[in-house]
Amino acid sequence: MEGGLVSTPLRAPAVAGPPRPTFLADATHEQLWNVVVALSTELAATRGRLDALERVLAERGSLPPGAIEAWQPSTAAGVERVHDLQDYTRRVFGTLSGD
Repeated sequence: MEGGLVSTPLRAPAVAGPPRPTFLADATHEQLWNVVVALSTELAATRGRLDALERVLAERGSLPPGAIEAWQPSTAAGVERVHDLQDYTRRVFGTLSGD
C-alpha cells in the first residue's frame, strides 16, 4: 500500500461459459461450502507466504525469537490491517450476500 491509498481488488470481466458446478442439493449448503473453499484457499496461501517470510527473515538473522509475538502495530499499520481484514471478509463471505 503506497501513499496511504487502499487498493481495490480487480474483478475479472464476466465471460459467458458453462454454469458454475454445484455439489450440494441445497443452495444454503452450497453457499456454506463456497465459504469453506474460500477460507481454505485464503489460509493455504497465507500459510505458505508466512512460512517463506519467517524462514527468509530467520536465515538472514533479521527475526529474533519471539519478535512476531511481541510486535505491536502502529496506528497506521492498525488501520491498514483493518482495511485488509474488511477486504478478506468480503472475499470469503461475499458468496453469502451474492457479491
